[in-house]
Amino acid sequence: MNQEQFQQSWYQLKGYLKKNWGEVTDEDIAEIEGDQNKFHAALEKRYGERREEVRDWADRWYAKWTGQYIGYKEVKVAVPAGTEDVST
Repeated sequence: MNQEQFQQSWYQLKGYLKKNWGEVTDEDIAEIEGDQNKFHAALEKRYGERREEVRDWADRWYAKWTGQYIGYKEVKVAVPAGTEDVST
């Protein structure tokens, strides 16, 4: 997903991001404000080496959201106990 796509989908994505990736804070969400570079910086800060896993999840979410999911390889994402997987 490119910056324009990220910005256009940010309002919807941020809720799913917070539900599926609990280490992302409300402060992170407010700071990101639809900016993909700030999103990547927040992932680096919160997830370190796992940041690519979150980026891949966001790309798959976007593909499903836009109806262009065909051809994506499904990857199981570890969901913290007590949270619901809303990626489908």
